[in-house]
Parts: sequence; structure tokens; C-alpha cells
Amino acid sequence: MSLHDPEDVLSGWVPARDPGPAPDLSQLDGGDPLVAEWLLSDHPWAEPERTRRRERELQELIERSPSAPVPPWVLEAQVDAAEPDQAYLKRARRSLESRRQLDDRMYVYPPGLMGPMASLWAPPGHPPHVPGLEPAGWNLDTP
Repeated sequence: MSLHDPEDVLSGWVPARDPGPAPDLSQLDGGDPLVAEWLLSDHPWAEPERTRRRERELQELIERSPSAPVPPWVLEAQVDAAEPDQAYLKRARRSLESRRQLDDRMYVYPPGLMGPMASLWAPPGHPPHVPGLEPAGWNLDTP
């Protein structure tokens, strides 16, 4: 999703800000709750990183599995990897909400990480963080 993709512009989905080329995000810890949320965001850098991580997980599973016959869990993982990103994203966000609601019944996926406004929210630990902008929306109380 970017300003340079004609399908995004024609569909009406245009990021609020073009963050430029993606840095290497392979070192982001997916176990960190903020990173897990961000990886499921609509930020233009998140989709390629999600795709890279999903492909890496499938490749590691294939490498750990016996070569013949192909185990059913590998076939299932290949089917999952072929799922379009938007379908995966919707399912993964629901799953994240369900897990987090076990501890916090009021948790919802941050609306600031969905849609064009997500382009304003850089990955955790990566500048530029826009002061006063939080994933859930503008925080006008921030000094």
C-alpha cells in the first residue's frame, strides 16, 4: 500500500504520509505486544514485513520436516501461506483481540493503526515518532 501503487490510489486508500522506503525490520521482536500490533497495521512497511515473516516461517517448517511423504502440517502451512494478506490481516487482528481480551476485556485493536492514518505511526523503536500521535488516535494531553 503506497502512494506509488495505482491500485491503492484508485481504490481510495492513500496513506496520510508516504514514509519512504522500508528499513530492515527483521530485528523487530514479534513477541513484544506493541510490535505485534504494529505488524498487523496498515502502515506501508508492515505488509512486506508480514509477508517476509510468513514466508520465512513456512520455509523453516519445510526445512525441519521429513522430505517424503510430505507431512499434513506442512501442506496446511502452505495453504495458510497462500492466504491473501488482507484475509490473513483480518483473521490475525481478531485473534490478537481475542487473546488480549482474556486479560483486558475492553481491548480492541488500535484504530490508529488501521487505514491511512497508520502511515503516521512508525514501528516501535524506529523514528520518526510523531509526538502526540498514539495508535488509538491523537493524544492532546501529551506535552
